[in-house]
Amino acid sequence: MRLYFVLTIVFFIFSCMGLSRKLSPNEKLDFLEIQNNKRTYIVHYPKKWDGSPIPMLVALHGRFGSGFSMIKQTKLDILSDTKGFVVVFPDGFKRSWADGRGNTPADQNKINDVVFIESIVKRLVAEGSVNPKEIYLVGHSNGGFMAQRLAVEKPELWKGVVSVAAQLSVFTLKRKLNLKTKPVSVGIIAGTDDPLVPYSGGYVRDGGEILSVDDSINRWKEWNSCNDNLTKKSENFKEENSDIKIDFLRFEFCAENSKVGLIQLNGLGHSWPGETPMIPFINQGKTTKVIDGSKLVWDFMEAL
Repeated sequence: MRLYFVLTIVFFIFSCMGLSRKLSPNEKLDFLEIQNNKRTYIVHYPKKWDGSPIPMLVALHGRFGSGFSMIKQTKLDILSDTKGFVVVFPDGFKRSWADGRGNTPADQNKINDVVFIESIVKRLVAEGSVNPKEIYLVGHSNGGFMAQRLAVEKPELWKGVVSVAAQLSVFTLKRKLNLKTKPVSVGIIAGTDDPLVPYSGGYVRDGGEILSVDDSINRWKEWNSCNDNLTKKSENFKEENSDIKIDFLRFEFCAENSKVGLIQLNGLGHSWPGETPMIPFINQGKTTKVIDGSKLVWDFMEAL
């Protein structure tokens, strides 16, 4: 218990690095009042935007992160400028999300993050900047588990949902079994050697039982009524001392044109691909500089 407390403090200290930066002219910091809490989020509009409704990506940071740290880790703001979509970086409650597993400050304080994220989406649609038929969601780690929860509870909001270093939790599985919801395209990006969120499932240090990546994909295949036609391809990337292989698996023929995909990062760990880990004293497994995680996410979304 003492070790976990020390690790938590270290995690907090180092995650504070890069939590803020100056907003650019095409960004705004906004907020909503939810459950008597001021909930903030950053909106980045592409630099060459003409004001017409365009796609939007909501990006959820991991535990101990923030909207600003998510910008620094993913560089999705730069990709937004290139590809022409709005990207939103919400701030979790006390740097956490209520993904349902029970141990985060957001869960313990019974924060309704489903309502928070849904409210951001509806606000931006109402202001006329976002095409409601092209709204996407991605999350990393705790944010990835939250993305899976939102895919189950609010599938009508999203054209596509991707979780990075996170799969289905038992909590979200049980929620799904009690809900009748529409299909939604879902992708999972997972390192096979993730020491924090086991690829094979089990229990996570910050709480809750999770399914394996393979079981999570099969659940989404079932829920989306996909047939057994699975497309596969692989890509190899060279680094200084090793080669990295990525396997792409995708069920293309599912109900309501939905898709289910896995991007398997062989030998890699917990970090957002391409990111420099911000917490050097926590073992997050093998990292890489030659794979662009944000590109992988948007490539999945663009193919829907």
